[in-house]
Amino acid sequence: MIQGSALKNRNVLAYFLGTILFKLGDKVYLIAIPWLIYELTQSAATMGIMFLVQTLPLIFISPIAGMLADRLSRKKIMIVSAGIQGCLVLFIPLLHYFDWLEIGFIYVLGFLIASAGACFNVTNGTVIPQLFERNQLMRINSFFQFIDTSSVLFGSMIAGILISQFGIYPVFIIVGVTYFPIILSLLLLQFLKEKQAGAIKTTSWHSLWEGAIYLWNHKVLRSLTILIFVVNVANGALVSMLVFFSRDQLRLTSTEIGWVYAGAAIAQIAGIVLVNMIGKRKHPINLMVINLFISALGIIGIAFSLNWFTLMLCVAIQSAPVIMFNVLNKTYRQQIVPTHILGRVNGMMMMISLASLPLAGFLTGILSELINIRYIFLTLAVASLLAVVRFRALGKTEPEILTERKIMSP
Repeated sequence: MIQGSALKNRNVLAYFLGTILFKLGDKVYLIAIPWLIYELTQSAATMGIMFLVQTLPLIFISPIAGMLADRLSRKKIMIVSAGIQGCLVLFIPLLHYFDWLEIGFIYVLGFLIASAGACFNVTNGTVIPQLFERNQLMRINSFFQFIDTSSVLFGSMIAGILISQFGIYPVFIIVGVTYFPIILSLLLLQFLKEKQAGAIKTTSWHSLWEGAIYLWNHKVLRSLTILIFVVNVANGALVSMLVFFSRDQLRLTSTEIGWVYAGAAIAQIAGIVLVNMIGKRKHPINLMVINLFISALGIIGIAFSLNWFTLMLCVAIQSAPVIMFNVLNKTYRQQIVPTHILGRVNGMMMMISLASLPLAGFLTGILSELINIRYIFLTLAVASLLAVVRFRALGKTEPEILTERKIMSP
């Protein structure tokens, strides 16, 4: 049995090696798939449908994944999820090789890939408190977000270069292959502590209900979830249509789009450094609200962008505060929610807060066929600003590190 610092170092190496590979492949995929859709259809509506298909699992699969993460081996869930994603991504170039690739197949594969990804991501956020000590959570989450952001920088550059030099299908081969070394890194993980007492002993539906009740009874988590739901209407429109906006409105090349993502990622890295410096000294809830406000201002700037440089600058203003918000939000949940129910709370919070993404992306794609997409971005950004102002009192809430006894399910 590996003990002490040796085990911690082993977990750091294995966890972050797997995370780097997963995030890098994921970011390349997220650029490649809308590029493929645009090449096949040149339709904003089709791209919106694809975004809907890919984000629906965040709503329906996340709570189930959270329940499974509290019931089954979290390591095994992540290993199986990574293997499924790798195989499914490789189906895209395989279907193209046999000339069977149709938009319907892409929808099905996209849904299944996103479903496996939802299982991996929910479990990945749940397993951190079992691998690292409580006083390390802010630093670990900041480093995790640093990897996520750096993968945008390098993933976007790799995707842009490969697409321009070799075409779209070799990119999917690379992405599919990167999932399998992730499995090897996950096999090396060993937990410092197991789930807390109180693991699931009830039926599946009742156990899901326990996570929902915990979330509802926690005033701050409940308010944050509602606020994220509203703000994600604008974020969903932006994420789903950014590649379309770049190509249709600004006529950017794949390399220029890669630089947009890369430049924004540099700003995000700066945000991660900043939140790691001030996150423990400042009011975390107040910082989260401020970050969402600044992010909405960035979307307004995107609506007025004229070239790749102004787009890169405004995407940086939009996305860096989101990264800071994610670090603060994740750390806050890990500190206050008991380990044995953390998976279900994460799953329920993800389901509710992200429920607006699929519909927002889908409707933006449909409306973009009728209305200039700049006007859509501007309208939704203003709505986000109003929502953040409405919830500004949340920032005055006293930060609490609650124990299990302070919030009880009825």
